[in-house]
Amino acid sequence: YDTADIYTFQFAPEQERLTDGPAWGRFHLDFMDRLRALPGVTTVGVVNNIPLDEGTGTGRFLTDSMAPESGGALLDQNFAGGDYFQVLGIDVLRGRQFTPDEAFTPNSSVIISQSVATRLWPERDPLGQRIRRTGDTPQWFTVVGVVEDVKQDDWREAGEAVLYFPLTGPTPTAWAMGSPAYVVKSPRAASLGREVRELVRQVAPEAPVYREFTMEFLARRSMVQLSFTMLTLGVVSALAMILGAVGLYGVLAYVVAERTREIGVRMALGATAGAVRRMVVSQGARVVLAGIVVGVAAALASTRLLDALLYEVNALDPAVFVAMSIMMLGIGLLASYVPARRASSVDAIESLRD
Repeated sequence: YDTADIYTFQFAPEQERLTDGPAWGRFHLDFMDRLRALPGVTTVGVVNNIPLDEGTGTGRFLTDSMAPESGGALLDQNFAGGDYFQVLGIDVLRGRQFTPDEAFTPNSSVIISQSVATRLWPERDPLGQRIRRTGDTPQWFTVVGVVEDVKQDDWREAGEAVLYFPLTGPTPTAWAMGSPAYVVKSPRAASLGREVRELVRQVAPEAPVYREFTMEFLARRSMVQLSFTMLTLGVVSALAMILGAVGLYGVLAYVVAERTREIGVRMALGATAGAVRRMVVSQGARVVLAGIVVGVAAALASTRLLDALLYEVNALDPAVFVAMSIMMLGIGLLASYVPARRASSVDAIESLRD
């Protein structure tokens, strides 16, 4: 779904006339008309649980082909109205959205997500199919539309199987949403708060406005913990790489110092400076290659732990493993070159004299 140019908020009016579903539905429709009249506002919708801010409720539901004793399918449920799907850019794949009349007239329509259609009617047209809650509720709901799956809680999760009900249920007292979230599409999303609060004071002066966000803020907030985790892993990885390079340099520098006489003898017997450098660098390369083999094996073993941190990225990405191995080999060779150059500059006469 879209996150750009979307402002969301909630308020919970407490008025004597709002006693049943139709009254609540009419109230929300009228208030959405007021919101559409604000300068720059293009579309407005309402939903009981806004993605990235609230989780949906769940329930068990039966289709015509399910036996009551089966227990039904466990599905998420939400309530939507106005242009909710249009505001968030959630495509209607089949059928239609809710009509304005369905927001204040008792009805038994339901819109389902693609996962519900695939799960309950894999080889049938879901439009026109019936579904009802388990238990003593005999009311059936008819599928009028199929929409895209929505990642409700986290972008790293699979799209949820959701049933969307209209603002008014099959009877006047079936349900009444006390505090749904409004979603407003406007290029002025970040500055609509003052005007919206003024509208709320006009229709429900007793109700404060709360949970005011832009969808862009909710998207950033949902990634904070993951971003911090990845930043921490990045810092630790960089420190490990630096310490590894410094450690390799220190070990090879010590080895060169201990082998100064041997290197002097080799050069006195005709070894060239290039041959000495290659000898020291190859020794460092063997250490690095052994470390790469161990590191790749450990990385392969830990990919299951990384899956929970990744979003649309395969933990077993060959390109990443190859690139990191090449980079580590390059760093190791660079760390080996400085001691190798020092070894090639040994004066054979002086080392033999010492």
